[in-house]
Amino acid sequence: MIDSLANKSRILLIGMLLTLPLMTFGQQRADFIRPFFGFYGSQSIGTAIGNATVAAGQLIPGATSNPANIGLSRFGHVQINFQNNSFSGPSVSHSSTVPGGIYAIVPVAVYQGGLAFSFGIQKEIDFSNGFLTNNGDANEGGGIYATEAGISYEAVKDFYLGGSLRLLRGSNQLSTEGSDSSSLLNPEYKGYYFTFGFLNRTSPNLNIGAAVDLPAAVDVDDKLTEWTVDRPDDAMSQTWNYTLKRPMVFRVGASLLYPLWSGFYELEWSDWSGLEFESSQYHKADVAIINNEITRDFKSGVTHHVGAAAHLPWAPVHLYAGYQYLPAPYGDAYKDDRRQSVSGGASYLLNQQFSLHSSLTNYFWSYKNGAGNFDKESNQMIVFGASLHF
Repeated sequence: MIDSLANKSRILLIGMLLTLPLMTFGQQRADFIRPFFGFYGSQSIGTAIGNATVAAGQLIPGATSNPANIGLSRFGHVQINFQNNSFSGPSVSHSSTVPGGIYAIVPVAVYQGGLAFSFGIQKEIDFSNGFLTNNGDANEGGGIYATEAGISYEAVKDFYLGGSLRLLRGSNQLSTEGSDSSSLLNPEYKGYYFTFGFLNRTSPNLNIGAAVDLPAAVDVDDKLTEWTVDRPDDAMSQTWNYTLKRPMVFRVGASLLYPLWSGFYELEWSDWSGLEFESSQYHKADVAIINNEITRDFKSGVTHHVGAAAHLPWAPVHLYAGYQYLPAPYGDAYKDDRRQSVSGGASYLLNQQFSLHSSLTNYFWSYKNGAGNFDKESNQMIVFGASLHF
């Protein structure tokens, strides 16, 4: 009798695995946006001002959304960051601490103007999450790291052009534990994209900048493993391979720079209905159906990033604060179709060569549960870093 039930379970699981590629989009639209929609930033000062960095110039000596910023650096800079993420929801909570990354800016002496290079690897997106499913509690972790090389130069006085290449690599671990069965969805990501931008110092107190991320191509190896609680050794798995092409992302903004305070703003826009799904493992008709559903259900969104800094005249300390308005790329999942975040941070100059910096960002939103009600959830990101200036 037990063997008969086990065989039926295997047949049912095999059937589910074979039909999952056709079912996935209707059940989990987030699978197709996941490589581009998480919790952003592992550079402490940038996250402290709400990632409003497109025109931050020399005030953010690290990775920003505009590679033209590094051209304003006249001194070398190396920093390392560590990151802790803590998710909190009505049914699940968890935390993890990981390396945030390492980043360097190397200016080069030239006859006229400025020239600088950047190199680094940093966590670009974090997937910390948790929720309640029909089968049990689900926990999500992992993230995507970006290996970056960039260049910026002063084309004419106070006008900087920059470009960078980012190679993406990472994974996601979505585990569900139920009373009868458990599963692990473990997609792995590999991809790349280019960013180009400019920064114009229109006056000593005003920067204007803009940047564009060209379409990103991300290859996904999506592996699902499932097993019954009473027979964990009979776990079954299957992998699907596909490519996601993210549409272009446009950014524009400005910063006001004064001795005692600074203000930052960045607007980010992308039309997520232009996301493309490709796979030789799927029938062409199925690929067309998925892309038609993406076009129908996904939408464009305008993200707002706002930040401020206070520069204390009596101490080598800078204080930062920020806010982000983060619209969801699809409706009906988040209340008002948005997430938000507030952040704060500080940097302290130990001496002319070393500084310490840290930030705290709290993402918060309301997510629709299985009963159709909205549960309040949050993700708290702490970043701590140290910098060498030379």
